[in-house]
Parts: sequence; structure tokens; C-alpha cells
Amino acid sequence: MAKQTDQDNLLQSNRILADIRAGNFAPVYIFMGEEPYYSDILTDAILQNVLQPQERDFNQTIVYAQDITTADIVQACRRYPMFAPRQLVMVKEAQHLTKLDVLEQYVEKPSPETVLVLAFTGKSVDKRTGFYKKAKANAVIFESVAVSEWNVAGWITSYMKEKGYSISSDAASLMAEHTGNGLRKIALEADKLFKGLPDGKRDVSVKDVETNIGVSKEFSAFELTKSLVFRDYDKVYGIAGHFARNSKKYPLVLTLGALFFFFSRLLKCHAYYLQDGGMPENSIRKAGVFSPGQIKEYSVAMRVFPLKKTMQVIALIKEYDYKSKSGAAGQAQDGDLLLELLSKIIH
Repeated sequence: MAKQTDQDNLLQSNRILADIRAGNFAPVYIFMGEEPYYSDILTDAILQNVLQPQERDFNQTIVYAQDITTADIVQACRRYPMFAPRQLVMVKEAQHLTKLDVLEQYVEKPSPETVLVLAFTGKSVDKRTGFYKKAKANAVIFESVAVSEWNVAGWITSYMKEKGYSISSDAASLMAEHTGNGLRKIALEADKLFKGLPDGKRDVSVKDVETNIGVSKEFSAFELTKSLVFRDYDKVYGIAGHFARNSKKYPLVLTLGALFFFFSRLLKCHAYYLQDGGMPENSIRKAGVFSPGQIKEYSVAMRVFPLKKTMQVIALIKEYDYKSKSGAAGQAQDGDLLLELLSKIIH
């Protein structure tokens, strides 16, 4: 089976959301996975749509798994609704549930008058269990994956567009460095940014991100890649040193993600150029770069980092990502790894 992607998350959650809003409810929902953002949206939709406001007092049960047993959940689900066609039982933090075999019997033959929601946070059900296998037949199961660090800027751009805003590539990259890949945080920061924009302004710039989110372009992975491209090596090592001294604010995994995003896009530019020839700027636009400043930057990058060198850099980034996560770096700190990586990229 192909690995689930964030785009798969979006498409699947939209399908489930459409059914919920249309009143087509499943007897059991299981929301799980690394990224809770989409699950939050789906649970909110269920809360808004399964019951009418006047039906909720007697027919809506919302509990945390730490406060209830699986036997209690089954008992609640077997009750009949009062003055309503159905009832809702929602269990939050479901990763803390024990004795799922008790629920296994229920999900095999769920009550048609009950909508049961099991919302796991940061974890998934063990797919080897009988509970999961029985649930697959009668439940809607949604498992979300975390957004890759190098896809965060793209997700931010899509989120802004969905909300009726546009954002420059530079601003999206800067924001991604600050937020990381937690979609809850991204959405909160974006909504805060919207409120800080002047009335009628719908395009988000780097300056807007700096002002309303409180991040600095001066020390960012965006500036780091730009300095590499324009061979401002004093600035490269200055930024890297700042990252090393403030590793909690600038975690290595995010810096590597930003570097990977830049060089993988540069690789696409080279690929289009090899395929079509002509002006490099046309290849850069095909790779998804449209702002004049970035077109200039990628044009220079294609000369400074030819195809072979670009591929070598991507291999180095993957190598250092592995070192940082596997313990293969020995006693080296994240700052040491970053400086070593940049030295190899430069030379």
C-alpha cells in the first residue's frame, strides 16, 4: 500500500466532511494518527451536525478516555435516544483506552441509533488487533500523517488560499520556519495574522509575517539558502551560528526541511531545463516559482549549483537528517551537524 500523504489526508477528510454535513452518518468513527488537525475539524462537524441543539441535553455524551471504561462506553452506546432519532457518544484522547476487545464486540454490531466517535490524539490503533479488523467493516476510519517539513510552506499557501488570502513564497517559507509542521499551530498563527492585517488587505508579505507573528527574516532558513546561493559565506556561518546557539527556537529538523525544499525545487528546475532547454526562467516558472525575486535567486542557484552538485546536496541533507535522528552523529550537537553540512555544501 502506498504511503499516506498530506494530500490524501485532505481529500479523505473532505469526503468524510461532505457526508457528515449531508447527514450521512456512520455508526462508528475512528479518528487517529500523528496529525490531529483534520480530526479536530471532523469531530467539530459531527458535534454540529449529528444532533439539533434542542436534542443535545439528553443525547450527547462527551467524555475523556481516562475517565471511562470500555464497558461504560458500550453501555452508553446501547442506550436509546430520547426525543431524537439518534444519540452521540464521543470519546476524546481515546489512545488511553484499555480492553479494546470489549469494544470489538460492539463495533462488530453497532447500534443504528448511536454515532460513536473515538478520537485518538497522536497515536493510531494497532492494526493487528481484532478490534481494528472488525472496525474496518462498520466504521469510518481516518488516519492522518504529519506534514513533511519541506511541505509546510505549501500547506500554508493552500490554507491561506482556502481562507481567501494569498501569501508570497518567501513569506510562507518564513512562517513555516516559525511554526514547524504542527497544523494546529499553523492555523492559529495564520488566523492571528489575518486579524492583524489592515482592512481589505488580502495578500500576505514577509513584512506582515514579521510584524504579526513575531519572526525575523534576518535569521531564517530562507536567508540561509539565499546566502548560500549568492555566496555570502560570512552570512551563512553567522546564521548557522545563531541557529546553533538557539537550537530550541531553530530546531535542526526544520532547517534541514527548508534546505531540502529549496534544493528539491532547484532539482525540478534543472529537470525542466534539460527537458525543454530555452531560457532558464521558463524552467523555473514550471517548477512553481513566479515572484521576480525568487526567479532571480533560482536563476543564480542553477549556475552555482549545477545538476550534479544539486543532487549531491540533496544526498547530504538526507544523510544529516538521518544522523540527527538516529544517534549516528555520536557526541555532535545539532549545531555542529549544521555547520558541518554547510561546509560540505560550500566546498
